[in-house]
Amino acid sequence: MFYSLKNWFITQKLKRRQIVALQPEDIERKHFDTSNPLFNDSSYFNGINNEGAFFLSRMSFRNNRPNEHWLEFYDPKYGLLRRIPSPGEEKIGFQQGSFKFEVIETLKKWKIYFKGEMSGLHSSHEVEIDLKFYARTPMIDFQNALMLNKTAKTIAKEKWSKAFFEKLKETKKMHFEQGGKLSGTITVDGISQNYEFDSMRDHSWGVRKWDDWKRHIWMCGMLENGDCINVSMIKYDYLGQLSAGFYIRDGQVYFLRECPDMEDFAFDPMFPEKVSMQLEFEDGFKINFDWERQTFVPYSMDNGDYNIYEGISKGKANGHSTNLVTEFGFNPKHYDLNE
Repeated sequence: MFYSLKNWFITQKLKRRQIVALQPEDIERKHFDTSNPLFNDSSYFNGINNEGAFFLSRMSFRNNRPNEHWLEFYDPKYGLLRRIPSPGEEKIGFQQGSFKFEVIETLKKWKIYFKGEMSGLHSSHEVEIDLKFYARTPMIDFQNALMLNKTAKTIAKEKWSKAFFEKLKETKKMHFEQGGKLSGTITVDGISQNYEFDSMRDHSWGVRKWDDWKRHIWMCGMLENGDCINVSMIKYDYLGQLSAGFYIRDGQVYFLRECPDMEDFAFDPMFPEKVSMQLEFEDGFKINFDWERQTFVPYSMDNGDYNIYEGISKGKANGHSTNLVTEFGFNPKHYDLNE
């Protein structure tokens, strides 16, 4: 009886959150909350093409903690180039040093720019990145992409306390994702080349503490036929699996309704090279989703509190080919990938 009341209560709260809609300008701006030491505003753009090149970029602006950045570019003729040191001081908008994300047209077009040194396996290179993101899908609000009924059941199962609800605030962050194209020039040691990538971007803000994360998986990509797929799963050290996702076909958005537990397809090994699963979206729309990892880029968050492996993969969704990111993250307190 008590569980049923808890489930009903959480379901109503989640439904009320889905009603709240932000204006486009609010989705695209940089957010602040100086009163919250764990506040985080994070933006991300990726790009993968059929020629084997890929691009990864992220900026996170935080309170009372160092800002974060990812900046990686891979081309078979250069290998992997990375910007490991901080690009520079935080500036107005989404910018650290010369590394900049700039909105050109709200919800439609962004500019990604960087000029400076990036390190390869054996040497450093002077690199200038000048790319533009062109949206091909609507911007998806993850309040709607959340699997509401399963999320409510997961929260209702836990022992409620003041400390539990304080931690639960991390699940209330705003989170938006969008599929598109990324194109422009990347210049390495004075030699410029044009690139076109399939791309996904996201923007999220709210409480984030990496040490509270137990593990997560994020799989997303644009398909050859213009469809877009996204599946996100996370487990915290105080909460079971939360899942969300969407599939976009001919402009129609279908939200995720059924997906496997992470332990069912990513347990032995924890970071699989191949995955095959079935997903169900709204209206009984089912997808057979298969992918195989080609390579990955590792990241260590907050000095090893949490480790992320950014997989670059090739796959198919109902027979349609896709280049995609398959991101796996683990907390070393709970998992040892070396065992």
